[in-house]
Amino acid sequence: MITPEHLTGFLMMHAGFRAEFGRLAEACGDPRDDAHEELLEEQLALVLDMLHAHHSHEDAVLWPTLTGRAPEAADALAELESEHSLLDPLIEAAADRAVPLTGRAPALRRLHELVNEHLDHEERTAVPLMLRHLTLDDVEADRRRAMDDFGRRRVPVIFGWLASSAGADLLAASYADLPVVARLMFRLFWWPAYRRRFTRLYATPAPALPES
Repeated sequence: MITPEHLTGFLMMHAGFRAEFGRLAEACGDPRDDAHEELLEEQLALVLDMLHAHHSHEDAVLWPTLTGRAPEAADALAELESEHSLLDPLIEAAADRAVPLTGRAPALRRLHELVNEHLDHEERTAVPLMLRHLTLDDVEADRRRAMDDFGRRRVPVIFGWLASSAGADLLAASYADLPVVARLMFRLFWWPAYRRRFTRLYATPAPALPES
């Protein structure tokens, strides 16, 4: 049996999705100039790609694993999977660069609402099953898969985005789980760079990190 600390990475992704679509919806409603618009497009593409990877892994690996170990939960997990399909049209609309960002802002606002509702449901239903039925090997395999999805070049931006979205306790648990070298890179380089990116994106300072 695993502990809640073993699900820190999973819940960090949830925190990132919970925050970022709302931020993007507001900023995309009124881009300042062409450079700002392109940066918003880049951020949006990144977050949508991560959401697609997260849902694909759940549908292809996580839900089948849990269903195999807890058959009585099959209907509840199938309902979570069906919610992914309900989100797909909004994800497609948000990603459609043939439509100006201002025209996609309403889809992003609705996506923000529905993603948060879905994640609430997922954390009520799936997280307890994960705690009862996943193994340390499962968690480690998920960690490796997530890093593959991130891609080495995107890690600094993704870590910054997630850090800007998580609450203090979740962020502290995530930070403690990093290798020492990654902690140093994050504090010295990745977070300062992301703070500048955050301000360019959202015209406001990035949230302060808790003292470590």
